[in-house]
Amino acid sequence: MPLSAVTTTAHSVHPHEEDGLGSIRARRNLLAGYWAGSLIGFAGDDLGRYARDLHMVDHVVSGDGDVIARLSRDLATAGHSFTKADIEAALRRFHAQALKDTGCTE
Repeated sequence: MPLSAVTTTAHSVHPHEEDGLGSIRARRNLLAGYWAGSLIGFAGDDLGRYARDLHMVDHVVSGDGDVIARLSRDLATAGHSFTKADIEAALRRFHAQALKDTGCTE
């Protein structure tokens, strides 16, 4: 799924996010969730639920380890082979997209 399609879809999930890094991180996680969920085979409401669930996983421990582990496990279960470095690179791209979408800079 192209990043532009993910960006458009993820915008409607939390239209009233608060400003700042928290909302950028939330948006990054949603973008990652839509990307991975699409690869896994989710669509429609199931895809939105998966993206929101992925964001909730980020609240388990600090850092990205919980999100990376979940993405790695879910993608592998669906038959996709992504390294930790691949997933980290995807998260960086989604973070950059979240910054661009919100007009923020870090």
